[in-house]
Amino acid sequence: MRSEYTGAYVRDTGILSISSLSGVSSRSIAGRLLRLPLRLLPRRLVVRVRSGLNKGARWIVGSSIHGCWLGHYEADKQALVRTLVRPGMRIFDVGANAGFYTLAFSRLVGAKGHVWAFEPFAENAANILRHVELNGIDNVTLIQSAVADRRGVAGFKVGPNNAQGMLSEQPNNYLVPTSTLDDLIAQDIAQSPDLVKMDVEGAESLVLEGAAQLLAAQRTTFLIALHGDTQMRRCVNALCDAGYQVFHLDGTPVRADSTFTDEIYARPAVPSPAIEAT
Repeated sequence: MRSEYTGAYVRDTGILSISSLSGVSSRSIAGRLLRLPLRLLPRRLVVRVRSGLNKGARWIVGSSIHGCWLGHYEADKQALVRTLVRPGMRIFDVGANAGFYTLAFSRLVGAKGHVWAFEPFAENAANILRHVELNGIDNVTLIQSAVADRRGVAGFKVGPNNAQGMLSEQPNNYLVPTSTLDDLIAQDIAQSPDLVKMDVEGAESLVLEGAAQLLAAQRTTFLIALHGDTQMRRCVNALCDAGYQVFHLDGTPVRADSTFTDEIYARPAVPSPAIEAT
């Protein structure tokens, strides 16, 4: 089997016909049937991303869900990222997983920009390094640490897949280092970012607690994946209190009566009404 597919390889395996699966639920019978050929692909197979921000980049099939290399992963978020990121920017990818957005940011900021990827889970960190190597990238720095509200060591709970690991307060036999964004910047480990993308499985409010000075500077855009209503309320309140306006991905403001949304972004502005914390 080839280590990197070509158009002919894709046609031979039938993958070409399922390259637009984003509109078909994986829980439906049709969705499961369409995805069956994907199970034939070796996890370490290196392919070219077929569409989206990373189109043409080399990607390890089993490093994340198939939507990453098919290109339709989080299409609405990809579209927003394209509008938020400009050449020369400094980006923090907090909770970088296998590096999907790390690769996208690297491409968008160009040679004069830089990306710092933060990822505590060893499997994901190895995948990021491999993706950086496969694509000949030299504007990415990997920091194998969790980001939270304090510097130290914390338990890490491994999830059912490599996208769902999280910090844990319970006794744990897997410990990872933790850092705060303010400390990382103050120690000159990373430069103050123009944009922070965050996907940290429920620790998002902790990341903001450890970024008080960065928030006070009011020059950074935040793009945050939220995990539950409590995290939404805590994050929206923290951002509003710091003088940020918070938006849904489609650009509409997040208001006090907004129902739960799993993705927000925030820019320095007149604060929107805070949501009462729970």
